[in-house]
Amino acid sequence: MQLPEIDFSQVTLDNGLNVILRRQPKLPLVATNLWYHVGSKNEERNQRGFAHLFEHLMFEGSEHYPGDFFKHLQPLGANINGSTSSDRTNYFVDLPTAHLELVLAMESDRMAHLVPALDESKLRIQKGVVKNEYRQNYSNRPYGMVWPILAEALYPPQHPYSWLTIGVMEDLDSASLEDVSAFFQRYYVPANASLALVGDIDLDRSRSLVERYFGAIQGGTRALPPWVASPAIAASRDIVLQDQVELDRYYAVWHSVPHFHDGDAPLSLLADILARGKASRLYQKLVVDRQLAQDVTAYQSGRELAGTFGISVTLRPSRSIGELRDFLETEIAQIAAAGVTEQELKRVVTMKTASFLFALEYIGGFGGVADRLNAYHVFRGDPSLITTDLERFQRVTVDVVRAAAVDYLDGKPRVTLSVLGRKPVAVSPPLDRKTPPQSDPPAIYRAPSPHILKLSNGIAVWVLPQRDLPTVALTVALPGGGSLQPPSRAGLAHLAVSMLDEGTTTRSAAEIALAAEAMGTSLSSNCGWDGAFVAFRCLKAFLEPSLELATDLLCHPSYPEPEWNRMHGQTLAALRSERDSAESRAYRGLLTALYGVDHPYRYPLDGIDSIVAGLTRSEAIAFHSRFLGPGGAAVVIAGDVDPEGIAGTLEQQLSDWAGPPFERPVIPTGALAGSPRILLLNRPGGAQAVLRVGHVGIARDDADFEPAILVNQILGGQFTSRLNEKLREERGYTYGVRSHFDCRLGRGPFFIATSVQSDKLADALDDIYRELLALLGDRPPTQSELDNSRRALVEGQTRQFETPGALVNRYANLFIHGLPPDHYIDFPDRLSRIDLDALNDALHRQIHPDALVAVVVADAADAAEPLKRLEWAELEIIED
Repeated sequence: MQLPEIDFSQVTLDNGLNVILRRQPKLPLVATNLWYHVGSKNEERNQRGFAHLFEHLMFEGSEHYPGDFFKHLQPLGANINGSTSSDRTNYFVDLPTAHLELVLAMESDRMAHLVPALDESKLRIQKGVVKNEYRQNYSNRPYGMVWPILAEALYPPQHPYSWLTIGVMEDLDSASLEDVSAFFQRYYVPANASLALVGDIDLDRSRSLVERYFGAIQGGTRALPPWVASPAIAASRDIVLQDQVELDRYYAVWHSVPHFHDGDAPLSLLADILARGKASRLYQKLVVDRQLAQDVTAYQSGRELAGTFGISVTLRPSRSIGELRDFLETEIAQIAAAGVTEQELKRVVTMKTASFLFALEYIGGFGGVADRLNAYHVFRGDPSLITTDLERFQRVTVDVVRAAAVDYLDGKPRVTLSVLGRKPVAVSPPLDRKTPPQSDPPAIYRAPSPHILKLSNGIAVWVLPQRDLPTVALTVALPGGGSLQPPSRAGLAHLAVSMLDEGTTTRSAAEIALAAEAMGTSLSSNCGWDGAFVAFRCLKAFLEPSLELATDLLCHPSYPEPEWNRMHGQTLAALRSERDSAESRAYRGLLTALYGVDHPYRYPLDGIDSIVAGLTRSEAIAFHSRFLGPGGAAVVIAGDVDPEGIAGTLEQQLSDWAGPPFERPVIPTGALAGSPRILLLNRPGGAQAVLRVGHVGIARDDADFEPAILVNQILGGQFTSRLNEKLREERGYTYGVRSHFDCRLGRGPFFIATSVQSDKLADALDDIYRELLALLGDRPPTQSELDNSRRALVEGQTRQFETPGALVNRYANLFIHGLPPDHYIDFPDRLSRIDLDALNDALHRQIHPDALVAVVVADAADAAEPLKRLEWAELEIIED
């Protein structure tokens, strides 16, 4: 199968900036995507982390756009982010096309005028933010230290891949403003950059705007990749790491090839054959047959200078790493000797084809069309590879895969790392940049109205045609979900739904997985609090067989006893391993503190280990028979479909599906706490403190729902929120903080989530409390905050309807919550009617500092005394 042609135009400005333009007018959106060909590979050993540090500093304001980058664009509905790898740095802004000129003005200003806006305060704060990011993602995370250890073991000290992109904290500590400014001026220049604009744009106007804002910037020099010798390991090396984890994990990593090398495609396909999907070799042999493993992954990671091939396996409790190591070595040797089968190769090539096509559904973000055009230009000098790169995977034969195993894996030196659990221990006219350009009036996007049909057995059908690509997404939405289970059976709904693809009366679990993966169909069964969902995403050519497969799961699940025993054991092991995660402990602790013993929300959706251990197969079968039938169900389908044509297909497949009528559960009303409390869950030796702070919130059908989401935007729902401004941008205590109303059929929790450096825990918690008081008191929401939050939600909703998958998810949730199919159409009008008085009324009804429960996971030896000094709450220390 060939991918559709992706037309684009390309021009290089006189200063060396590469520009790629593509008109794709499906929605009134534009994706702006800027790549700099610089990453951690360009750092010297005393600069480790500089490239990633600039990912942060680039959002701190430039000379003509001071202040937070987000604050200018997020109110316009923009989706903004950036990332740094070893080989490149990228920044993207996806937003309504009306604001294209503003984002180009800002993007060019931080390219040309960032350094004058840098100062010691910004540098100090962002160093602190990066340190908290390191703690959150590495030193305070289970298995987090694996990656720096593997990098040092695989590469010699002078090789730039021997350190991670996040860098070395000592280098960041010693970095001066002059050091980082010099790094920026060397690499963040037009000649070392590529800009892609994709979306509903006028090509001539867009080219003119790019020339206007970027054309006069001094070009600089294109950076060439540093020369380093190809890395090699003289002999295999085995490393053992003790960590605070419940389940042991084993990593095996070999040196392989850079990206786009001749060996890259066959090794990538071999990794998929080994571990992609439930039909893969290692999943079937390690997870299903031997039940040696909890999960398994494999990858070929090609980068600019080198590549690695890796296998990672999390063991089941009480299983031996030695047994696993012997098995993997034997498996690699067998592939090197006998190869793989044609069926295995065809399966993963089809999956790869589908993945390429699904990525083209998005114009922006990470991995969308704009990002891929830039990637192929920066790394290969040819953006047209976006539609032809797939061919190098389609050309691979079974003999080529076997040869790759021989050349790079079998008997070759490798690094293994065994993570073993342990208990915790203690020249044009100058551009006027002073006046920001005015955006065009934005086009108010109106969400589509689905075609409404009904099958003969009463199942509702909502059809949303979107025909720009030959892809289809379908979800069967079954109301109820986790809300149907009592807390004494927490996790039952999750297990019963998860088991749907583990076997039917006509297919085994392996046959289901193989059938889906052979078509490139992504098939899933998931349970939420308010509904269960059997869903798939497929190529249009495979719609009918994919639907037949999904129907089999819905109508004929057999809950085979061997698969139940395996899945039950895996779930139990996963829940026990969550004890290692401070985030999971904090969330579980908050739910238990907020909800009573008879409330279904008392425990997480997947339950807790002490309850799940007692769940039985017969209970899961009974749950399916009672709740997972056609009563109250709906099919939501979007993509390249015809409403009338699909109706006949669905009737043929689903008309015989029968079951009892559905009765919506009555969910108890949660009660607010009588006074503020702090629950300190002791975690000796934790490198960071984790907080979950909240109280019982509101239901999805509450009249305050829309005012509440506006309040949340202002408080902690976006990067420019009050909480993030205070704790990250002003204090530098955290990598980030967010708040959220988890609105369900019943009153779900309102909570604030963050991780902070341990010595600032009490200060951070006090800041959160004071911000809530201020919102209700002397600093209520302003008209500007309301306008910006409302505009961000209205203009930002457009991208939530970009793909068939996004459409079915959004509309299936409407159905589950009993909301009308035109709910999204008049969403802008409803928000426009909310004024400051209405907002403040809702705020006082829904935010309750006097009922706040703060759950903190930290080392009690260090945290207890500072927390006791917070006079507004009582402290309780919990050892488990």
